[in-house]
Amino acid sequence: MKIIFEGENGICAIMGAAPKFLATLTGTDEDDNEIFPTEESKLIYIANKDLPTGTKYEITDADLSDRTFRNAWEYVAGADEKTSADLSAEDLAKYNMTENL
Repeated sequence: MKIIFEGENGICAIMGAAPKFLATLTGTDEDDNEIFPTEESKLIYIANKDLPTGTKYEITDADLSDRTFRNAWEYVAGADEKTSADLSAEDLAKYNMTENL
């Protein structure tokens, strides 16, 4: 699965996650519910961590390997569009993002 969003000049940008990092996203909340039960929930967390707040994005499992005219790809919002949000102060500190605290 990948995160797609509008990059500079309206060109479609694609972001993936390193498998080792995905494997670190584990744990349960105070009610013993898994925090990241799906790969999509992990990618939503990564979008919030790595995209500027308010960035519109979608998560897709489409085959994006065809690079023909890749610079001409455009991001068009779909029904599953999400918006990146701020991480908690605890998460910001965990990733040494102190400039955002």
